[in-house]
Amino acid sequence: LFISRMADNSDIILRWGIDNPMVSLATGKIVSKVLSAGGFRWSVSATKEGNLVPFVLNCGFDHSRPWKCEVDVVMSLVKANGEKDNFTSCQVLFDESNCTNRLTRLTHKALIDPKFYNVNNMISTEFHISIISSEREEMPSVDSAKFTAPNRRSDVILKIGEKKLHASKEFLAVHSPVFETLFFGNFAEKDKGEVEINDVVYEEFVDLLHLLHLGPVEINDHTVSHIMKLAERFQIQTVLERSAKHLTQSSGFDAVKILGFADQHRLPSLRDHCLNSFTSLTELASTLNTSPDFANFSDGMKGAICERMTKLA
Repeated sequence: LFISRMADNSDIILRWGIDNPMVSLATGKIVSKVLSAGGFRWSVSATKEGNLVPFVLNCGFDHSRPWKCEVDVVMSLVKANGEKDNFTSCQVLFDESNCTNRLTRLTHKALIDPKFYNVNNMISTEFHISIISSEREEMPSVDSAKFTAPNRRSDVILKIGEKKLHASKEFLAVHSPVFETLFFGNFAEKDKGEVEINDVVYEEFVDLLHLLHLGPVEINDHTVSHIMKLAERFQIQTVLERSAKHLTQSSGFDAVKILGFADQHRLPSLRDHCLNSFTSLTELASTLNTSPDFANFSDGMKGAICERMTKLA
């Protein structure tokens, strides 16, 4: 359970309920879902360290441009009678190089004893976040005007539905062997001035064109999925590699989701980076066992997972 309530854009309350906390922490680390609020991405994690359990607040932004967010944070635990105990109160400055802050450490007893905070084998944590100040360079809006009118280099019209984009055959062919074959191989499109591109979303294809032209588009958590699909379809390896790099730095996807990207787009370096982030067999097994996506992995991915488990055993 992960709920937010915002009085306004600067006042955020996050509640994280942890079922069966000691069993969950047996993997070594548990992480809440990522929630967007106040213009940033928030999550909480807890880790087992001996007889103590540190809680960490994570703050992130959706892309790599400079940002910062200064907040007051109060962490509370809800008792069986509904009362709250404040465990820590602090002021934190997050930025692109410092996205985490350890708030407090609780004892195992506080997590398992019904006299304290364990209610029906669940503990309820609350994080009151007040944004004092924030700065972030917003992503520029994507303008397709660059491609809707001909220019001195354009020599082909790409038709997507009822919309048209002007592009350069040579430029697209340099980046994509699919376009190279289409425009310069033995296909009818070779001599056409207008070529229809089917089964793509216009706005998503414009994102891809901007990326190829080094325009005002960055790969972020919102665009990475469709960018990778287009990059694979048109065999644009450089864009796939940039997408994989983003995923290694993103806090917006869990490990199983990233493994899914690596499997779907055949990116062994991304797969290995994700698998190597697991430092215990219990953590890896628990993560996979609780995800329905594991059954959809290819035999190659399952083999790589088994190999990693063998090394951790």
